[in-house]
Amino acid sequence: MGWTYLSREALARAKAQMDEESMGVRDEIGFLTIHQRYADRFFPGTSVLHTRARYAVIVPWLFEDLAGLTGPAAVRALRERERELAGRLKDAGESQVIGGRVFPKPSSQPPSTVYWNALAVWGILRPRPDGRTISRAQAHRLLKSAGAATDDDGQPLLNFDPPFAPLPNRPDSWQSGPLTLQLATAEAIFLRERLAQLRRNGGHELSLLARLVRSEVAAPPAMWADETRAIAGPDQAPLVRARQAASLAGVGRAVYDALLEHMVEADDKREISSRHRNHLINVVEEYGSIAAKLDVDALEADIGAVPSKLRAVLTATKEWIASKSESPGSLFDVYAAAEARKGPRARLAKTPNGRARRLEWSSDEHGLAGPLHYRWEQVSTLLNDLADAE
Repeated sequence: MGWTYLSREALARAKAQMDEESMGVRDEIGFLTIHQRYADRFFPGTSVLHTRARYAVIVPWLFEDLAGLTGPAAVRALRERERELAGRLKDAGESQVIGGRVFPKPSSQPPSTVYWNALAVWGILRPRPDGRTISRAQAHRLLKSAGAATDDDGQPLLNFDPPFAPLPNRPDSWQSGPLTLQLATAEAIFLRERLAQLRRNGGHELSLLARLVRSEVAAPPAMWADETRAIAGPDQAPLVRARQAASLAGVGRAVYDALLEHMVEADDKREISSRHRNHLINVVEEYGSIAAKLDVDALEADIGAVPSKLRAVLTATKEWIASKSESPGSLFDVYAAAEARKGPRARLAKTPNGRARRLEWSSDEHGLAGPLHYRWEQVSTLLNDLADAE
């Protein structure tokens, strides 16, 4: 039993990593640190695994439906309800269904897992008295206690704070019939009220997400669009730096791929295409001028100190862009040092493990490098869902 449990958890983590990579967040060198910190600053509670806004009310509804259950029985019931939910949403023609690809099997990353942190950050899931986030198991127990703490007339015996804020009414088709991910107006109002209060990094300033939600319009065409900057307030300068950092990370990821491609050819003596080396030229041409403007000290003022080896990569890559060199070979040592944090999984290492990892790497199947995205696709979907509520 213990082995099965651990294996399932390991599988879930692996799938999460695969999902992140599929959405453009590869992290050989450590650029994910910048990605996560800026994304958390601008868009608190969001995740690369988020799909549609309605899940933020669907998940609490599911928990409330199971208010009489705790322990393994609650876990099994929730898994089955989430599995059924995926099927119903697929039948309705929805395309961004969590678990839709594996249905009728249950998802290893169901909505209750994907959205739990968001529910806490967005004020939908109430915190514990000590300020920590309530776990799913604790939520089940609190909901069961709420149902039991009544007298014979059904009146509360004790003052009790349920785990979730008062939720909007469920749709008429909640238990059966067609169900979609389209927000109802009342649900959108409920979410707006909470998202509009989100502060930046636990401080007093409104987050960029809160400012975007308060605009009550669809998502701007881009994170760097004039419409976004116009409402960014004190985040205007950090937003500019975030774009520069995203561009520099895009160049850096392309540098890594080019270095790896060259190493396979020169050190391992294997034939390989120049796909990533050619792409590096295009990335520098498109993003280099923006990337070279990044002030690393100002970046750290925005998001906190970054690991020293990552800082060295950022500085060296900026200098390399300014040098207009056609070859990234001078960057090998600083990139290899940064990747060394991965231990035996490092591909640039001049060791038997490094050679083995390079044998597993396919240049033609490996996606081409691009800038960081800071979860903008997920944020755009959230904003558009709110705007399209009916």
